[in-house]
Amino acid sequence: MAEMMAYRDGVYMPKSDIRIGLDDLGFERGFGVFDYMRQLQGRIPFVADHLERLNHSQSVLNFQKPLDMAQVQEVIQQLVTTNALGDGYVKIMITGKMENGIPVPVLTAYQDEWKAYPDTDYSEGVKLIISEYNKPFAEYKTTFYLGSMREMARMQSEKAADVLFYVGEEVRECARCNIFYVKNGLIYTPLENILLGVTRKHVIECALQKFMMIEALVTMERLFQADEVFISSTTRNIMPITHIEDRVIGNGKPGTVTLELMQMFNQYVNNYGKS
Repeated sequence: MAEMMAYRDGVYMPKSDIRIGLDDLGFERGFGVFDYMRQLQGRIPFVADHLERLNHSQSVLNFQKPLDMAQVQEVIQQLVTTNALGDGYVKIMITGKMENGIPVPVLTAYQDEWKAYPDTDYSEGVKLIISEYNKPFAEYKTTFYLGSMREMARMQSEKAADVLFYVGEEVRECARCNIFYVKNGLIYTPLENILLGVTRKHVIECALQKFMMIEALVTMERLFQADEVFISSTTRNIMPITHIEDRVIGNGKPGTVTLELMQMFNQYVNNYGKS
């Protein structure tokens, strides 16, 4: 298979040729935002939502001349056409460099093949660990992942899928996912102090076809008392949670609401945007 083409600061090139210089503010200062888009059978189902969120995220960088999302979409389409992947992903990063004392945006984009999670993650559920961490600029998808990276060793040793952040008694979100819980047939998810995930948005739209959704403050106590817990993300769609730290959720198996919503959402994604 030919090497994937990528894009860096105005130039299309093989992915392995991308070089990040010492003048890149993302590398030097952690000054960057990004978005991650799933490609399914040659198309990106929620591309408009991802670009809207990317545009919102770059606002935190406060460029005098921010990137035009129409230009970003052209780059994405060129890569999708050139690389001709079926199932894959697109990652878009906006960092910066200094010109005349002012930061200007630098766009990097690349693709790769999609590697699915094990089927058992969906049929048997996965585990989360928890960490008290007040994520800075939570509403923006920044490249600052210190809160999760410092937990990677513990995640691996405990075979956890992700780390769930909380502050005091307030549940926020996972490092790479939004979180939901089910109690007495109702689905709850945090409303504030989180990244409003693209998949989260569409999970809510899909769930409302049959279930009642409540966006509100979620506490650790309520989460531990839930009948079911699941997470959502671009990479996972919906994935059931059966353990949080050493606590068993429900009966320790994926719940009936979660399993039904997983099927509904897979169909929702597959059909989204098709005429």
